[in-house]
Amino acid sequence: MELVRINYLTGKFFAGNCTEAEKLELASWIKQNPDDEKLAAILENSWQDFEAQTEISEKSSDRILSNIFSEREITDGEDQVENYQVRSLWPKIAAAAILILGFGLYFWLGSKETQQLATNESLKTSDSDLPPGGNKAVLTLGDGSNIILDSAGNGNLASQGSANVVKSKNGELVYRSNNKENEAIVFNSLATPKGGQYHIVLPDGSKVWLNAASSLRFPTVFKGKERTVEITGEVYFEVAHNTKMPFIVKANNTEVTVLGTHFNVMAYPDEKVLKTTLLEGSVRISREGKSALLSPGQQARITASSNSINVLNGVDTDKEMAWKNGFFQFEDENLESIMRQVSRWYDVAVAYEGSVSRERFTGRLPRNANISKVLKILSLSGLKFKIEGKTITVTP
Repeated sequence: MELVRINYLTGKFFAGNCTEAEKLELASWIKQNPDDEKLAAILENSWQDFEAQTEISEKSSDRILSNIFSEREITDGEDQVENYQVRSLWPKIAAAAILILGFGLYFWLGSKETQQLATNESLKTSDSDLPPGGNKAVLTLGDGSNIILDSAGNGNLASQGSANVVKSKNGELVYRSNNKENEAIVFNSLATPKGGQYHIVLPDGSKVWLNAASSLRFPTVFKGKERTVEITGEVYFEVAHNTKMPFIVKANNTEVTVLGTHFNVMAYPDEKVLKTTLLEGSVRISREGKSALLSPGQQARITASSNSINVLNGVDTDKEMAWKNGFFQFEDENLESIMRQVSRWYDVAVAYEGSVSRERFTGRLPRNANISKVLKILSLSGLKFKIEGKTITVTP
């Protein structure tokens, strides 16, 4: 195909008058020429020209990109992925150039007339597909007894010190005062397994969301001069304002102190960096005698091998909060980092055969999709995945 023809097709596509046959022609060329830098440049320029000539909101831009090759939603029997959004999937090396429009191509994989675009060897499953995670958690009460929240009924679950523990109609856990002010302070713990997430409202009204494989330890009533909780994994907080009683989050020998604000803490033991990202208000990060004050849009990073606090400005908070909003979102991330997130959400082990790919990825994937859909998208880079039970094997 001549470059003039490619330019013509991409122009028609972004103008919205590309026929199905022309879409297939363009997609086939992309699939067959993953290393063509001239093709990549044409695709990028066509999109930039389209944006420059058309006044669209960021939300509309997302929607256009997410439906880049089809207006159909991804379906597989009765399983349907809703609100599938893609900003871009832009590779950092020429060998992954196919990923420029990888998400769009994935929309075509379900079409009978374009099945040839999918490589049969890119994804192998020996067992049934694996569903995404969901609202799953275990609540441990002060006496050590456990309540499995995903199977517990709605309503009052227990009385703990000065609070009643209630599971609301929408599934969140709420701690409400029972007016027993002289009761001893009791500590509870909430833990999500791999493949789980949960939302809790603490006794002071603070709202907390736990990502997969995370935990929160807290008192059933806050008394004294501060409100202190402990976490592992990844947790997002919307803290109720109280100037007389600071809210303190402890994680991996690090303390985050706030009065009332919105922030996210990522402290998984298998990640090399502990991250605290501030969305609203202000927080102070403290570790081993060192501290830093964050403003909205900043992120504090502490490596496992160092006690130094590195503060980044202009952080993409949408990316950091993507997990809470139902997405995986990557920005120049390597395969191992992506697969650790996949492992936690789908409760699977990940093994690598041969050398691990050094490619870096930028993109957005829905967390409500079965694992096969996520792996199919990643396989467009040339990687191969095999699902055996609850183990995914990756080969270059």
